[in-house]
Amino acid sequence: MKKYLIVVVSMFFLSVNAQNNLKDVTWVLKKIEDNRENTSLLINNNYSILRFSDSTYTGYGCNAFSGKYKITNNKINFIGGMLSTDQGCTDPEDYKAEDIMMQNFTQLEYVQTGDSLILKKGTRVTFTYVKRKTK
Repeated sequence: MKKYLIVVVSMFFLSVNAQNNLKDVTWVLKKIEDNRENTSLLINNNYSILRFSDSTYTGYGCNAFSGKYKITNNKINFIGGMLSTDQGCTDPEDYKAEDIMMQNFTQLEYVQTGDSLILKKGTRVTFTYVKRKTK
């Protein structure tokens, strides 16, 4: 019983710590790799962002989007779908990037290394973010 309790408590603190490392940081999208479509998009703007707060996330591409999330182990569960404004994208690359995000932000594995945040949907799609530098 004690071993089980230690494992549960340890998993809780790892999950809280992971959430705290992602929170209140502006993550800027730099690359999307979609192996299903054999596509690699380099994002050359600073407005495609993702931010986490206590239980919600917000972001911006050519549209604003938001929703709720929960971290369990090394997975981020984007709960209940993504709400998005429908302003439209003028750049075809931005539209394609947003379309890939809308289709794949459900449950993603994540790895944070230094100033990078990698979100993966298995081996199919990888999103690479970097921490926005403060001035």
